[in-house]
Amino acid sequence: MTSMSARHVVVSDAAGHPPVGRGDDDHVAFADRASGLSDATSIVGRMPELERLHGIRDAAFDGGFGCALVGGEAGVGKTSLVNAAAAIADRDVAGLTIARGECVPLGGEGLPYAPVVGLLHDLAHRFTEATLLEWAGAGAAELCWLIPEFGDPQEPVDAGGAQTRLRLFETIAGLIEEAARRAPLLIVIEDLHWADDSSRHLIEFLLRAIGPVPVMLILTYRTDELTRRHPLRPFLAELGRLPVVTRVEVGPLGAAEVEQLITSGSAALGVADEQRSLIKRVVRASGGIPYFAVELARASSSVGSDLPETLRDTLLLRVSRVGEECQRLLRLLAIGGNRVEHDLIAAVAELPAGELESTLREAVEANLLIPDSSGYAFRHALMREVLDDDLLPGERTRMHRAYAPSLEGMSVGPTLPESVRAVELARHWYAARDNAEALRWSVAAARLQRYGFSEALRLYERALELHEVVPDADRIAAPLLTLLDEAASSAADAGEPERALALLDEALRLTDEETDPLTAADRLSEKSRVLQNLMQPGALETVDRALSLVPREPPTRRLADVLTMRAARLLLLHKPASIEAAREAIVAARQVDAIGLEAHARNTLGSALIVLDVDPEQGWTELDQAGALSPVSDNVRLRHSINCSDTLYQTGRYRESFDVAVRARDVAGRLGQERRSGVMLAGNAAEAAMALGDWSRARELVEWALKLSPPGNHWVHQRRLLASILLWVDDDADAAAEILCEISAHSQLAATGPQYFAALQQSLAEVALANGDPVGAWDIERRTLDTLPWAELGHDLPALGVAAMAYGRADGRPADWAPWLRQRMIFRDTLPITRQWASYIEAELRASTQQWTSAIATMRAAAAPPHMIGYATLRSAASQLADGQHDEARRSAQVARELADRMGLRLLQRWVVEFCDAAFADDPKGVRSGDSPQPDVGGGLTPREQEVLTLVADGLSNRQIGQQLVISTKTASVHVSNILAKLGVGSRGEAAAVFRAGRP
Repeated sequence: MTSMSARHVVVSDAAGHPPVGRGDDDHVAFADRASGLSDATSIVGRMPELERLHGIRDAAFDGGFGCALVGGEAGVGKTSLVNAAAAIADRDVAGLTIARGECVPLGGEGLPYAPVVGLLHDLAHRFTEATLLEWAGAGAAELCWLIPEFGDPQEPVDAGGAQTRLRLFETIAGLIEEAARRAPLLIVIEDLHWADDSSRHLIEFLLRAIGPVPVMLILTYRTDELTRRHPLRPFLAELGRLPVVTRVEVGPLGAAEVEQLITSGSAALGVADEQRSLIKRVVRASGGIPYFAVELARASSSVGSDLPETLRDTLLLRVSRVGEECQRLLRLLAIGGNRVEHDLIAAVAELPAGELESTLREAVEANLLIPDSSGYAFRHALMREVLDDDLLPGERTRMHRAYAPSLEGMSVGPTLPESVRAVELARHWYAARDNAEALRWSVAAARLQRYGFSEALRLYERALELHEVVPDADRIAAPLLTLLDEAASSAADAGEPERALALLDEALRLTDEETDPLTAADRLSEKSRVLQNLMQPGALETVDRALSLVPREPPTRRLADVLTMRAARLLLLHKPASIEAAREAIVAARQVDAIGLEAHARNTLGSALIVLDVDPEQGWTELDQAGALSPVSDNVRLRHSINCSDTLYQTGRYRESFDVAVRARDVAGRLGQERRSGVMLAGNAAEAAMALGDWSRARELVEWALKLSPPGNHWVHQRRLLASILLWVDDDADAAAEILCEISAHSQLAATGPQYFAALQQSLAEVALANGDPVGAWDIERRTLDTLPWAELGHDLPALGVAAMAYGRADGRPADWAPWLRQRMIFRDTLPITRQWASYIEAELRASTQQWTSAIATMRAAAAPPHMIGYATLRSAASQLADGQHDEARRSAQVARELADRMGLRLLQRWVVEFCDAAFADDPKGVRSGDSPQPDVGGGLTPREQEVLTLVADGLSNRQIGQQLVISTKTASVHVSNILAKLGVGSRGEAAAVFRAGRP
C-alpha cells in the first residue's frame, strides 16, 4: 500500500453539497440509495458525511483496511450517521460482516477491552466460537481468559506481563484478518472518549498491525469531552499520523436541515408544520445539534412559548413529564450505567414485579429507555449523564449503596463476568463511602484484570489510598507491601516504568533488609529491571545490592537469577568483569538445575568473550552450548538467537547474522512475541542487511518494527536505524538529524546503554559529514570514544571508521588526530570486522594510492559493507587524481558510482558527483549515472528538489510528500519553499506548471 499521511476531512457543509471529486451522477445515485433507509430522518443534512464514509469503505474493501475517525460534539448525530452508513454497506456489500463494540464508562476504573469483547461476540455469532478458537491457534488460551464463556484455557496462561498481552493483541488482529478473508468486515467502535487504556493500546495496535484485508474500522468520539489533559488527545494525535486513518468531523446542522429534521418527524415529535414560530425558535435554540433539536421539539407541547435554554434543562423537562416513581427509577438506572440488566434493577429498585414493569414501560413509551432481550439502555448517553449530575449528594450515596449488595448477590456469567462485577462493586462501594468494602473489591478487581494492566494499576492506586484509612486493612484486603509489589508489577506491564520505580522505591523504603533480606533482594532485582528498561543509571549498582543480600550457600534459584542478571548488566556496560560474572552464574545455575538461566549466562559469557575480543574461539563454543540448551523454553531460544545474531554482526559475519535474525523473527511472530523479541531481531536483521548492501530490505524491517510501537530502548534502536537509512538512501540529513535529536532526549544513554549511545553518536557524526562538516564529525566521535571506558568490536571499530572518514575529508587537520586514531586501534587482527576497518583506517592515515588499493582488496576479501567499499573506492579515486592518474581516478569513481546506484544510496551518489564535478569539470568523459533524467526545469534544483517537485506536480501536500519520501513534513516544506524561490514562482500550482512545461 502506498504510504500516505492521514487525511483530515471536514464534511459539515450545511447545504449538503457533495464532496469535491465525486461526480453529480454518483452523488445522485448514492442519495437514492440512502433515501431508502428505514429512518430517513437520521441522515437529514448528513449526505456529505455519508458519502465520505462510503468512499472510505470502498477504498478499504478494494485496497485493504481503512479507518474512519468520526468526531463531533455530544448529540450531533454520530451514532445515527454510523448506523446509516452500516445499513447502506449491509445492503451494498454481499456477505458483509458487521461487528460492533462500545466503550463503557465506569468511573475512574474503566472496563478493560469492553469494545473488543463486544465485537468478538459479534464475530462469534457470525462464525461460531469454535471457529474463532481454531483461528486463534496458539492464542486460544489468551482469548478464553479474556472471554471466559468461549471456554476454559487448554493451557496455563500467565495473565500478567506485556508479552502475554501482546499475544492477545496479535491473536485479535489475526481473528479480524481471518474473518475479513471470508467476507468484507465492518467494525464499529463507539464512544472512544470513554475507552480504557488497554482498549486504546489495542486499537492502536490493530491500526498498525492489520494487513491488506477488506476491513473498515469506524471509531467515534465526542470532541467536546476532550479537555486539555484528556488521555484521548495524544491518542488521536498519534492515530492522525497513520496512513490508514481518515478523520471525519461531524458538525452542527444548518437551519434548513434542523427545520427539515423536526418537521419530517412531526408525528413523533409533536410539532405541526403550521407552528412556524415555534419551529424557528427550536432551530435557533438547538444550535444545530440534532439531539437537542429533537428533544426541544418533543418537549414543546408542554412548555408553550418558553423553551428551555440548555440541553440539560430540556432533558430534565422531558423526565419531569413522567410520574414520580418513574423519575426515581430513571435516576436509579443512571447510577447503574448506560445499560442495566433487568434482574439487577429489579433487585435494586425493590418494587413489586407488576409495579416495576409498568414503571419501566412508562419510561420506554416516553422514549427515555430502549429495552433489549435482558435489560434497558438510555436512548442517549446524555440523558443518563444529566440524570446522574442532577442527583443530590446523599441521594447518590444511598443509590450506590443499594446497588452494591444486590450486585454481590448476583451470579457471574456471560452477561456479568466476574471481572466486570468486581469493578462495578469497587465503584459502587467507593461512591457509597464504605471504605472497607471499596478496598476489598478494589484489590479483588485489580487481580481480575486480565491484560488490563492500566486499569489494574488504577485500582491498586485506589486500594493504596484506602489502605491508609481502613482499620485492619491487611486482613480485609492484603498487606501494604503486597499491594505495592502488585501495583509495581501492573505499572511495569502497563508501560509506566516511572510509576513502577516509585512504587518499588516505596516498598523498599518499608522493607527491613536485616529481617527480610530475600524479599528485599527480590524487590531490588525488579528495580534493576525497571531501571534498565528506563535506560536510567543504577541498574548494575541495584543488582549488586540485591546480590549482597542473597546467601551463597546453599545454592538457590534466586542466587542464580541475580548472578545471571548481574552478568548481563555488566555486558551491557561493556565491562570485562561480565566474563567472570557469567562464569559464576553458570556454576550457580547448574547447581540448582536451572537450565534456562544457564543458557542465559552462557549467552552472556559467549558474547562477552567475542565482542570484547578476549577469546573469540571460546566465545563461540559457549554460544553453541547455550544454543544446545535453548529448546528448554521459547524465551531462552529467542534470547540465544538475539545474542547470536548480534555477535555475528559485531564480528563482521553479516550474512550469518541476517539469516539467524530473520529466521528467529519469524519464530517470535508464531510465539506472539513480535513486539519485543521480534522487534529486536528485526533490528539485528536490518543492521546486517545494511552491511550486506540490501538497504531496501533494511528499510522494510525497520518500518515493520516501528509499526508495532516498540518500547523503550527498542524504539531508540529502530529510530536510529531509520535515521541511517534516511541519510544514506535518501540523502536527507535534515530528517535524519530530526530523528537523532529526538533520540538524544534519552539523556542517560551513555550511562545505561553504551551500544545505543555509541551508535547514536556515530549517526550524528555521519550527518555532520553529509553536511560538509568533517571537523564536527571528528569532534563527535573523538568525544564519544574518549567518554566510553570500553572497547568493543562492533561499536568501536565502525565509530573509528567514521572518525577516519572525517580525518580524510578535513582540511588542515591538527597534528594530534593521526596519533589518536592509531592509539585507538587496539584490536587484534583475528576477525573479519577488524580486517575490514583496520585496512580502511590505515589507508586514510597513509593516503597513498598503493595503500588504498591494498585496503579495498582486503575489505572485499573480508566482506566489508558495500557502502564502505564504495566510499573507499571514491577515496582511492581522489588519491589517484592527486598522483596524476586521471583515467584510473575516473574508473574508480565510476566503480563507486555503480556501487551507489546498485544500493540506491543517494548520499554516496552525491559524493561521487561532487568529486567528479571538481575533478572532471571540463572533461566530457566524466562519470554519469544510469538514472533516468528529471525534466529540466532550470533554477538549479538539486536532485532532491527535483524529486519533491515531481510530487508537488502530482498534487501531494507537504505531509504526503514527507510520507512518500520518508522525510519530515518540515523538511518537505523547506524543500518546497526553496523550489518556489529558485523557480521564481509564487505558488505550488505555478511550480507544477513549470515542471510540466519542462517535460521532454
